[in-house]
Amino acid sequence: MRKNILKILPVLLAVLLLGTGTALWVSRGFTVSESESGTAQGEEDKTGKQTGAEAESQGGIETSGGAAESENENADMQSEDISQAEQGESVLAFHVTVLGDSIAKGYSGDKAVDIESYGSIAADKLSGELGMPYSFQNFAKNGLDSAGMNEKILPREDVQESIASADVIFITLGSNDLLNECKRVIQEILNTDTKFKSADEALEVLEDAVKRNPFLILKIIDALGNWDYLSFEEQWLSMMDTVCSLKQEDAEIVVTNIYNPVANLKLPSTMNQVVEDIIKNMNGIIDDHAAEYGYAAADLFDSDISGHVQKDGLHPDQEGQRLIADIVCEEYKTLSQE
Repeated sequence: MRKNILKILPVLLAVLLLGTGTALWVSRGFTVSESESGTAQGEEDKTGKQTGAEAESQGGIETSGGAAESENENADMQSEDISQAEQGESVLAFHVTVLGDSIAKGYSGDKAVDIESYGSIAADKLSGELGMPYSFQNFAKNGLDSAGMNEKILPREDVQESIASADVIFITLGSNDLLNECKRVIQEILNTDTKFKSADEALEVLEDAVKRNPFLILKIIDALGNWDYLSFEEQWLSMMDTVCSLKQEDAEIVVTNIYNPVANLKLPSTMNQVVEDIIKNMNGIIDDHAAEYGYAAADLFDSDISGHVQKDGLHPDQEGQRLIADIVCEEYKTLSQE
């Protein structure tokens, strides 16, 4: 009799625990009980949802969303999740990885205004259309150029792991290659050691110098016209080699081409034309390798992005980010249907 009691004791304990309100909790494809959720959530905060300081230092931000993780889940969805958890099955999620510069990061020039990045908007939109939850990781970094992508971002283990698990990878790069070259040329022509913090600052100095000596603009136009596109192309190909070597076979890549980041700044018309010619040549490089690497090039150059920028005249405002999201979503849909 005592042996029989010992045998059924674990069952009785389990029933008592369930009676006190213990329930299965499902999040991001793994399951724990409600009584364990504090520990599990703490572990996720260390690995997935970074603190502001960690995100700033690493450039990686992770958020999640979708029907199965929303606060307004319906009863049917909850039942389905619990059933998956009881069977030990992982919850499928649509994984989005974003690489790039301040445009992809969702830079805001006003600290009082938060700008949601196009990647986050696109992830939410696509997951809603697919009817599944999503995970989103953004490794974009302010001021990043193609060399910085290859030297500082892609070698990171967390970035490589994110690329390897992604269903779609969004990439925005190239504007800082152009802006850095503009700053370098201005430094050289003006014979200054000033380290310009931004394109705005460099162009303000240039404007003052040209007022004093209008012929300087001719030197700058000539220097920009002789820019070495081969270097940008080599960095672009190196980036794509790395990304394609890491990604899943059926993962899609959508890159954005370059819109004119100085279209709204007060540049001499001849210089603005040179900048546009450079952008067209850079976009030509991006387009020329699309078939080779199997990515789609989302066209921002001929879009209305330049009409939706912040006060700096360079970075997209929230409407601009939404516009980019719409464009990349359409490109993703086209790729996924091929």
